[in-house]
Amino acid sequence: MSARNKTFVGLAVVAATAAAVWGAEQASVRRSRRQEDPDALNEFMPEFDETHTFPSHDGGVINAISSGKGPAIVLSHGVTLSVRTWAKQMEFLPEAGFRAIAFDHRGHGGSVAGSTGHTIENLAWDVRTVLESMDLHDAVLVGHSMGGIAVLAFMVTFPEIAAERVSGIVMLSSMARTPLSGHEGLARFVGALSARGPDVTGLLNRRDLGYLMSRVGFGSEALPSHIELTREMVLECPPETRKAAGRALLNLDLVEQIASIRMPTLVIGGTADVLTPPAESRRMAATIPGASLEIVPRGGHMLMFERTELVNELISSFARRVQHSSASSGS
Repeated sequence: MSARNKTFVGLAVVAATAAAVWGAEQASVRRSRRQEDPDALNEFMPEFDETHTFPSHDGGVINAISSGKGPAIVLSHGVTLSVRTWAKQMEFLPEAGFRAIAFDHRGHGGSVAGSTGHTIENLAWDVRTVLESMDLHDAVLVGHSMGGIAVLAFMVTFPEIAAERVSGIVMLSSMARTPLSGHEGLARFVGALSARGPDVTGLLNRRDLGYLMSRVGFGSEALPSHIELTREMVLECPPETRKAAGRALLNLDLVEQIASIRMPTLVIGGTADVLTPPAESRRMAATIPGASLEIVPRGGHMLMFERTELVNELISSFARRVQHSSASSGS
């Protein structure tokens, strides 16, 4: 066979394989959407008693919602998402005796980025803005994905304020570093988010393809409504935020710095998380002194939806333990 013919054969094989993969994925989408979904009619608009807007340190605006009375639990969402991420927790935590507070990071949801834009330090400032503006003490910080990075950045950038206002942190499907050579899944995801906005928006607007792109954030037992919500949140995020916030995460490495954290810490990860792999959860738990680790079998990146009851129980039990301990010690 000539070299030219071999090339044609090779291209034909690649094309046939790609078509087969695409067909299988389309079939997977159809099967997934047919499964029973108890949240099919849920609009995932978080319940709240109050809305809050705070000026950021660089002239932006931070939007927050709160519900309930009791010790504060502050919920920090992931890149391109919003407070809608925490709809299940905003319902559960007030009933469990906590004041639940969720906020939109700069450029996401109802928040506006300030003059200095999207940086890791500014993520830390977003957390600080909420804690100080609401005058919170003995708060537990819960960070998902980028929101967890924000929590870690706050802890290492403003340790004195953390010691004064925080009693514990929960890292949910997050990480302390993103050298992308070690994160192929995350590299693909962030690369897509950091691409030209209209291109990504167009892909997400194609329902099957957008569904598949969002599906990467979930394990094998995902519900269609949860995947669709994720697609909606990414679409709601302005293209400029998708690009700038994605770029801000590319060269993160807080591993050495988080060894200085002296705060009760719970790290939660899923075995099926391809965006923030369980190895990174283990790394964080091994690096932060005294941190506890929970690895969820078959759990993907969006554990607050995939394993709602488990995540709610882990967060609330941890908060009761550390906030009671803080109150008992008089700190």
